[in-house]
Parts: sequence; C-alpha cells; structure tokens
Amino acid sequence: MFMSVRAKRELLAQVAPRYRAATHGQKSVVLDEFLASTGYARKYAIRLLAQPVTAPAPIQRPRAPTYGAAVQAALRTTWAAANGICAKRLVPFLPELVPSIERHGHLAVPAEVRQLLLTVSPATTDRLLRPVRQPHGVVSRGMKSFSVAVTERLG
Repeated sequence: MFMSVRAKRELLAQVAPRYRAATHGQKSVVLDEFLASTGYARKYAIRLLAQPVTAPAPIQRPRAPTYGAAVQAALRTTWAAANGICAKRLVPFLPELVPSIERHGHLAVPAEVRQLLLTVSPATTDRLLRPVRQPHGVVSRGMKSFSVAVTERLG
C-alpha cells in the first residue's frame, strides 16, 4: 500500500497523541496499526510517535532571484526566434542571436538585461522557459510535435 508523505504526516498527527496517552499494552496495538498503514520501520515509527509532531518548516530561499521578468521575456523572444530549440543549443547561440534580433527591432533590452541574458546557463534557461514550453506541448524531441506546437503558437 502506497501513502504519500503528506498522508503519512496527517496520519501521524492523528495517531501520535493517542499513542502518547496510551498504556504500554495499547501502545503496541496503536504502533502495529500505524506500521501497517505507513510501512515505516518499527523503531522509526516509535521515534516519530513519541515526539511532539512539528509542522514542516517553510522553504527559505537564501537569496533573491537573479533573473527577473525582463530576462525571461527576452529569453522567450530569442527562443521563439530560434524556432524553439533546446536550451543547450540556444545558449551558445545567444551572443550571435541577441544582436541580430535587436537589429531587426524584435528585441530591445537594457545593458544589464543583455549581460544577464548572455551569461544564463542552459539549466536556468530551461527553468525560465518551462512556463512557455509546457502549454505549447514542446516536450517531445520529435519534429512533428514541435511543428504542431509552433503552428499553435503562431496561428
């Protein structure tokens, strides 16, 4: 039986107070039920049930995002101009592509945005372009799915 982590945490929050209030004989029964539901090891479950249940701490990001909306919009424009190629092929091509697109008037970015655009990594490019790619179905490596996605985007 598979339980999600969230479901296991919810079950732990319900069972732990009952376990701590139970007598020695009852604890064994509660523990057996908890083990059958979660699939945890016995000692780990005892440790979880004996301690107070704490809510998971929120994820704290130590630094502000480096690439903002302006860089994402410029990447979107360059990606579309390059016919939606993958980030590993797009990033090395950016130093040639950005001035060309600017010359033709399709892109106008300040110097700091251009500098960020030219230093972005392929992994970050993939992450920044994810919202653009997924709605258009550009996840396959085949040309057919790509051409369908481009026609939907343009037409």
